[in-house]
Amino acid sequence: TKGIDWAHLGFVLLQAVGFVVIVALVGTRIIQKRSSVLDAPINPLSPLTMSLAGCLGLAALSARIGLAAIIGAFLAGMVVAESEQRHALEKQMQPLLAFLTPFFFVVTGMNVSLSALSGWQTLLSLAIITVLATAGKWIGCGFAARSLGARSAAIIGVGMVPRGEVGIIVASLGRGAGIFNDTIYALIVAMSLLTSIIAPPILTHLLKNAPPPEGAEAETVGPDDEDVSLLYDVEETGHS
Repeated sequence: TKGIDWAHLGFVLLQAVGFVVIVALVGTRIIQKRSSVLDAPINPLSPLTMSLAGCLGLAALSARIGLAAIIGAFLAGMVVAESEQRHALEKQMQPLLAFLTPFFFVVTGMNVSLSALSGWQTLLSLAIITVLATAGKWIGCGFAARSLGARSAAIIGVGMVPRGEVGIIVASLGRGAGIFNDTIYALIVAMSLLTSIIAPPILTHLLKNAPPPEGAEAETVGPDDEDVSLLYDVEETGHS
C-alpha cells in the first residue's frame, strides 16, 4: 500500500487553516466597516446579488484549495451576517430558499436506500447515533450557555440539536468520495431527520413556561396609546 504523504497533507492542512482564519477574521472586520459595498450595484436585488457572488466565489476558492465548497459558502454566510444589511438580505433570500430547499431534500431522499435501514442492527445503530447526536448538542451547547441560567441553557442546547441540511451535505460529500457506503449515508440522513423532528416539541415545552425577557413587563405596564399621543401633543404645544 502507498504510504501517506505527510508533507502534502501538512501543506493542505496549512492552506485550509489559513483560508478559514483569513476569511473568518479579516472578512468579518472588513464587512463590519465597509458593509455598504453590498449595496454598491444600482440593482433592486442588492445586497442579494453581491452576497451570492461572494458566496459562490468563496465556495469555488474553497474547492480550489482542496476543501469542500460548503466551507467557503459557510464562511461567506458568517461574514455577511455581520453586515448592516443582514436583515434585508434574509428577507430577499426567502423566495430563493423556498424554491431550492424542496429540490435539495428530494434529491437527498432519492439517494437514500431504504433497504439499508431494514435490519435490526442498523435500526439499533440509528437509535444510538440519534441519542448521542441529541445529547452531544444538548449538553455541549447547554454547558457553554450555562451562565444564562439553567432554563436558557437548556433552550439553547435543544435549539442546536437539529442537524438539518449541514449534516446531510457532509454525508453526501462522504458518500461521493467513497468514504461512506449506502448504509452509513442512510444512517446519517435518518439521524438528521430524527433530530429535526425531536427538537421542536421539546423546545416548545421549555418555552411554554419560560419567564418573559427583561423589559417585557415595562412595555406592558407603560403608558397606553392615548397617554403617549397626549404627551406628544403637550410637547408640540410647548415647543410652539
